[in-house]
Amino acid sequence: MKGYNEEETNEQDGEDGMKGIAMYSTNKDDPYVTEQVDSDEEEEKEEIMVRKDDNMVAVAKIDKGDYTLECYVYNEADSDWYCHHDYILDAPPLCIEPVQHDPGNEETGKGNLIAVGTMNSEIHIWDLDIMNTATPFLTLGKKERKVKGSRKKRDNSAQGHTDAVISLAWNKVTTHVLASGGADKTVVLWDLDEAKPAQIIPDRGGEVQTMKWHPNESTFLLLGTMKGDVQVIDCRDTAGNASAAWKFDGQVEKVIWNHFNPYTVFASSDDGRLRHLDLRKPGECLWEGVAHDGPIGGLTLSAITRGLLVTVGEDEMMNVWKVEDTNGGIEKVHSEKLTIGELHCAQFNPDVAAVLSVGGTTADLIRVIDLTKYEPVVKAFSE
Repeated sequence: MKGYNEEETNEQDGEDGMKGIAMYSTNKDDPYVTEQVDSDEEEEKEEIMVRKDDNMVAVAKIDKGDYTLECYVYNEADSDWYCHHDYILDAPPLCIEPVQHDPGNEETGKGNLIAVGTMNSEIHIWDLDIMNTATPFLTLGKKERKVKGSRKKRDNSAQGHTDAVISLAWNKVTTHVLASGGADKTVVLWDLDEAKPAQIIPDRGGEVQTMKWHPNESTFLLLGTMKGDVQVIDCRDTAGNASAAWKFDGQVEKVIWNHFNPYTVFASSDDGRLRHLDLRKPGECLWEGVAHDGPIGGLTLSAITRGLLVTVGEDEMMNVWKVEDTNGGIEKVHSEKLTIGELHCAQFNPDVAAVLSVGGTTADLIRVIDLTKYEPVVKAFSE
């Protein structure tokens, strides 16, 4: 490597190659810097950027006369938890549901949307990737104003619900389908690509306040009513006949599928009872017991840890349960009173086995909980 340690010189005039140094107070003043980078702008971009290992938590809030949809970011590795952005709603939100199908995305059809059920019978769908917007991406069930002197053609097709939308469920298998349950006792299956109802499932006997699609079968819908009904409907039956059904005292607050055993489901009610049901044994319970002193508004099953079930209720308690594979029995392994008032909802992180978020009525309203920090839970699921 000849000349490796030799300094370069200007042989033409014998002077040093460096002619001078010009210093500028900012890059904007330097004519040779053509791409300006504002440090404040870069910092702001970094703050709003959502990373691949981030989870987004959508929270619907009602504060007196103010209604908001807030989007929080949670990162397991860094323990980050902060409000990323929010939207102002023009109607009280009654239920929310994540939707990963974007009818406006012609390339992949995938999206990052959230559907909000409202008191005025409409469903507002927001695009969480768009910040600082005052209007939803899409509104389902919007009533057209009648123009004076005009006649609207009747086509005998329902335009949605006639009362409040109190439950929502997105179909992960047939991704362009969103189901909604109403105070009008009906279920509407929406075609998101067409932005209109594809099917109306008639009167379920009570207000439909909870529903979930089967995790693997595209046509089976599980629902619960305020009249104590738990039903499984095959939506290919246009008459809406239930393929399996149960009747209980009180209101059914929440229903979910057991994704570790697709033949069984869990149901909670306003009398504090928790039930484990088998579709092959309609009318019977695999297990039934009192889980809370009052309504159980939150019921969630870990996406990863088999049998890890959590309930939360208006008694301000969070209870952790272990579901047995052999006989379907349910055993309580931990109980704790949280400090955010009455508890109305809970949802496990889809990517982290033992982390869940719980929604309440006081203080900061929402709490992220890592169940691996509770010794009884760790012990129960390590055996």
